[in-house]
Amino acid sequence: MSKKKESKKRSSKNLKITTRIVMTSVLGIVLPLIIISTFSTVFVNTIASYFNFASVTTNSYSTVNQLQWSQTLSTITDELTGDDSENKKLEKIRDFVEPLEQVNSLIYIEKNGVPFYSTQDGSKITELANNLVKIEDGKNLNYFGDGGLVIVNHAEKGDAKYRIVIVNEDYTVNNSDKKINAQSFTKVLLSRTGLIVLIIVLLFVISIGVISVITSQTIVKPVKKIARGAEEIAKGNLDYEIDYDSTNELGQTVDSFNNMRLRLKKSLQTQQEAQEAKQAVVAGIAHDLRTPLTSVKGYAEGLRDGIANTPEKQRQYVDIICESINNTEKILDDLLTISKLELGGLELETAPVNARELFDDAAADIKRSLETVDFDFTYACHCGADTVICVDTDRFARVISNIISNSVKYARPDIKGSIYMALNEYERSVILEISDNGIGVDKQNLTKIFDVMYRTDPARTKVSDGSGLGLSVCRQIVELHGGTIWATGRKGNGLSIFISLPKRVTENEENSDN
Repeated sequence: MSKKKESKKRSSKNLKITTRIVMTSVLGIVLPLIIISTFSTVFVNTIASYFNFASVTTNSYSTVNQLQWSQTLSTITDELTGDDSENKKLEKIRDFVEPLEQVNSLIYIEKNGVPFYSTQDGSKITELANNLVKIEDGKNLNYFGDGGLVIVNHAEKGDAKYRIVIVNEDYTVNNSDKKINAQSFTKVLLSRTGLIVLIIVLLFVISIGVISVITSQTIVKPVKKIARGAEEIAKGNLDYEIDYDSTNELGQTVDSFNNMRLRLKKSLQTQQEAQEAKQAVVAGIAHDLRTPLTSVKGYAEGLRDGIANTPEKQRQYVDIICESINNTEKILDDLLTISKLELGGLELETAPVNARELFDDAAADIKRSLETVDFDFTYACHCGADTVICVDTDRFARVISNIISNSVKYARPDIKGSIYMALNEYERSVILEISDNGIGVDKQNLTKIFDVMYRTDPARTKVSDGSGLGLSVCRQIVELHGGTIWATGRKGNGLSIFISLPKRVTENEENSDN
């Protein structure tokens, strides 16, 4: 897939309407959460300094003081478990605990049981902590009392195990009720967060407004294009194409409109072509009927007026009249057959027949009829003796007769006519080939010879040259049998017509297939 197609496929313009609506609804929920989460992340990283939790500022117990000690211990632990070198860790811890030591806090840190940092002698700090509250090995401790403060915490980084002990004897718990402490803490939070909450609300309102405007514009704009296109199509302007390229519902609607326009345009063109073809068929049939009728009328008037004044001449006139009537009857018969075929009123009376026997008999009849017009005839059968096909023998005999008649009519005047018929058997079908050495057909017109009223040579106006209905009748009868018919050949080199018919499948063959 090209980059252009990938870009088009991923374009936001291709988002479905339902997706846009869902996204708007989801963003209405998610956006505030994202903003709040972002704020919370920043808040967590800056809460210590913003709310003055970064360092201990008093030795008197309060909710804020407890948070200060919690943040202080967290900072020390993060530094100890960080990736800095030991010297760098010691340097940072000294800078950090210096304000704690100024409020009489003692800090002792040991690593794997060995002193790592200590305000003074580590054992004395540990002893002092035990005097205030009993310290148990491996357990964390947070003690805030009138006698002082003791915090014990543990941290690990790989093989390094740290123990942190903080002691402050100059720590008091004031006689103030908890409610006052909570109110004080709430006041601090509200005074500092009011502006942030206001900013979050404003961002939320602006974001939803922008999303709504963008979403509505991406829907309204193509809808207006669709309305304009529908108006143009209603006016009959079938060349107007709606310009909106997307894969969402609106894009699909636009595609449907454009496809409908093209189908409507094609339908009208097809109707016009069909009307023109119908007019051509009517004109052709009228001409073909007029020709023999004119002949009948002329020779009948000749008999009436005594122009044929000898028995021999009278017999000649009568023969011509009979021939013209036969031609007229054949045209009407072909026309009636085509009408029944197109209206579905022609039903075949098919029956299983032996293919070899059927075409052997047909070949014998063809040979006798061709001898009367001085045509050579050759027949070859490459079909098994037990091959069976289901055909309406009368209708199929007409197919063969029409093809043979067509070959005779379009023989080359300077060469003796010759017709070759062969029957070949395949796995699931038999194919009949009838070839002649007549005038042939241009390659581009081979598929047209089976159309109604088509003549290979428009200059041929005699009914004896063909009404243009015979091969059309052949095609429709063959297709009713479930077969196919096609032609090959070149102009001046004869014509070959092939008919493929399905073989009758026996129970044994069906079982072998299964």
